[in-house]
Amino acid sequence: MPSEEKRQAIATLAVVSAFLVLVLLVATLGGGLKSHERGRSELTIAEIDISAEALGIADALLNVTTCLDNRGEAKSGEVRVLVKAYDAETNLLVASNETVVGEIGGRAERSGSASGSWCGSWCGSWCGGGEGREGESATKSASTLLRLPKEGVGGYRLQVVVFEDGKGILRGERRIYGLSRLEPPSAAKISIRELDFFVEAVERAEGDEEGGGESGRESEGEGESGRESEMGNAKGKEYAIVNTTLYIDNLGEDVRGLRALVKARENETRLISDRRWEELGFLKTGTTTLHYAELRVLNGRDYIIEVQIWQSDRIIKEGRGMVLLSPFAKRTVLTGAEEKTVEISPTVKITDFIAPEVPVPTPVPYRAPAEEGARTTKVPGFETLSAAFAVFSAFILVLRLKKRRRGV
Repeated sequence: MPSEEKRQAIATLAVVSAFLVLVLLVATLGGGLKSHERGRSELTIAEIDISAEALGIADALLNVTTCLDNRGEAKSGEVRVLVKAYDAETNLLVASNETVVGEIGGRAERSGSASGSWCGSWCGSWCGGGEGREGESATKSASTLLRLPKEGVGGYRLQVVVFEDGKGILRGERRIYGLSRLEPPSAAKISIRELDFFVEAVERAEGDEEGGGESGRESEGEGESGRESEMGNAKGKEYAIVNTTLYIDNLGEDVRGLRALVKARENETRLISDRRWEELGFLKTGTTTLHYAELRVLNGRDYIIEVQIWQSDRIIKEGRGMVLLSPFAKRTVLTGAEEKTVEISPTVKITDFIAPEVPVPTPVPYRAPAEEGARTTKVPGFETLSAAFAVFSAFILVLRLKKRRRGV
C-alpha cells in the first residue's frame, strides 16, 4: 500500500508539473506573439481636407491637408506624403508636390509603462484582464500646396500617396470642381494722378579731368581725336540726377504694403538706364500722397520714365512720362554745300534747370479775433473828425441865435 500511494503521489505531481509547464509554454508563446504585434505600426488616412484660393485671374492655390493616424504599438518609420493632381477629363498629370512628415509615435509610447514581461502577460491572460488600458493612437497632419490653372472645366482628380521608409503603403483620392468660380483678391483702387520731374544735380564720371565750368571741359578744335558723341566718351560722361515725384490717389479703402517700381528707359535703344523700388507705406482712403524716387541717367539722351504699382505679386497700376535731356548734348550736323561737319553746343545747360535752394519765408503771426464780451481798444480814425465837426456846427448855431436876439 505504501508503494501504491507513493506511485499515485508521483503521478499526480507529474500531471501537475506537466500542466504548469504547458501553461508556462502557452504564456511564453502568447507573450512573444504580443511582442511581435507591438513591433509594427499601423498607419491610416484619417481625413483629407482641401482648401483653395485664387492667386489671380488664371491660377488657384490648393492646400491639401492629410491627417494620418498610427494605430499600431510601435512608432512608424520616415513618412512622407505625395499629392498629385490629374486633369479629370484627360487623366494627364498637371502638378505634384511632396511633404515630409517624419516619424509618427505608436500607442505603446503613449500608454505608459504597461506590463511587458512574460509573467505579466501570463497573469493578464490567466485573469482575463487583457493588456490593460491601451494608449490612444498618434496623429500627424501634412499640408501640401499645389498651384493649378483655374481653366479646367472638368475639374481635377487629386491622389494622395503615403510612403513609409520609401515604400507606398496608403492611397486616397478626392475630386474637385469649379476652380474658375474663385474670385481673385480685390486690387487696391489707386490712380497715378501726375508725374513730375526735375534735375537735382549733374555728376561727372569718375576719372574725368577737372575744369571746364559746371558741365566740364569741352573738346577743342575740329581735328581733335576722340570727339564727344551724343553718348559721350569715357572721359566726358555726364550724369543727371532726376527726381521723380509721384502723385497717387487712393480711391478705395485704406491700404498698405504697396510698392512702386520706377524705371528710366532710354527712348532710342529701349534699354533700362536705372530703376528704383519705393515703398508706398500706408495710403488713407480718399487722399493724395506724394512719393519720390531718384534716378541716375546719362545726360544728353531722352528717357521714358515708367511707373508700376505692385500689390503682392501683381501689377495693379501703370503710368509713364518723358524726360528730354537731348537738348543739352552737342550735335554733329552738316552745314552748307561743302558738307562741313561741325559741332553745335546747346544754348542752355542742364545745370540751368537745377532748382536753387529757396529760403523758406517766416510766417506772419495771425492775430485771433477777440471773443464776445471782451473789451477792445479802438484805433482813432474818422470818428474824432466827425465829433469835431459836430462841435463846430453847434458853435456856429449858437452865434446865430445870439445875433438874432440882439436884433430883436
